[in-house]
Amino acid sequence: MNHTSSSIRGLQRGFTLIELMVALVLGLLVIGAAGSIFLSNRRVYGSTEAINRIQENQRTAFELLARDVREAGANPCQRFTSTNRPIVLQTAPNATFWTRFPDGLFGVDGTGAGGSDSITLYSGNNSQYNVVQHKLPTDPITVNNTTGLTNGQALMICNTDYAIVFAATSITAGGTTIGHDGAGNCGKGLTPTPDLTQCAATNSGPGYCYQVPGVPPGTPSATDTTNCPKGIGQSPAFVLVPTDAVWTVEANSRGGNSLYRTFAGARSEIAEGITSLRVTYRVGTTPAYVSAANVTAANAWSLVTGVHLAMTFQAAQGAMAQGDNKGTDNSVLTRTLDDFIALRNHQDIQ
Repeated sequence: MNHTSSSIRGLQRGFTLIELMVALVLGLLVIGAAGSIFLSNRRVYGSTEAINRIQENQRTAFELLARDVREAGANPCQRFTSTNRPIVLQTAPNATFWTRFPDGLFGVDGTGAGGSDSITLYSGNNSQYNVVQHKLPTDPITVNNTTGLTNGQALMICNTDYAIVFAATSITAGGTTIGHDGAGNCGKGLTPTPDLTQCAATNSGPGYCYQVPGVPPGTPSATDTTNCPKGIGQSPAFVLVPTDAVWTVEANSRGGNSLYRTFAGARSEIAEGITSLRVTYRVGTTPAYVSAANVTAANAWSLVTGVHLAMTFQAAQGAMAQGDNKGTDNSVLTRTLDDFIALRNHQDIQ
């Protein structure tokens, strides 16, 4: 009887205090090791995610900005230079816009957030309308359609001979004609040699016709020649909506800075975390890149053949935990990227 009770008591004996303490210590070591691995992996993931976001912002910013730079000064008609400029018939034009538009670009140094530069890129390649008929200088311009055009809008009609800027009139929904005989224009006829002292007259100068049916390939009739004293277009003509895209670095609503593109008066946030944008310019074939102030001083915007962009990107905190956007030195992760972009429409300038 005593032997049986002793056996049962032996089987029911638990851990000793020493065994329990050893087990707890081993458990804490395992938990500590697992926690350390978890925190380390989490930090690596956070840093990797921050770098990925920087790279994504870099890719978006440079792709869109570089596209605008490459297309600066583009239009389907002719190359503008320091001497070949659009003819402005508007009685009250946007003088700043039309002074800069033919050059394709204009920059300003250090006016943005953090002392960043800004650049404005001009183009006539966004909205184009084929001219079907324009057989008298005072006739409305017949185009394939007028979708998206409004009365009073500044438009440009061009071919390889002339580019004339005017304020649109008489546009109707679903129509195909664009008038130019309102008070917003100097005279009622399109002319490459306007007399700005005669804007109240029916014609402010000898008229030009952009598209007379049958010309070319046929020869203009004597009547056509008389009706169009400044000539008849021999090449395809287009009506354009001139545009500009302004690129700036400005403060966003989240306590940081972002790259913005303002197009047709609408501002869009392109990429966040931009702390610096530096823009310099190559004039002609000179190897050096100079500041916007130097280009302006030399009146050389029409001669710019290349643009150097340098942007610094900083990891944004966003939804990440504190410290996930920092590197091993406990500083916020940053990357600077450079790009050299050639202006396609200025490349033959020597």
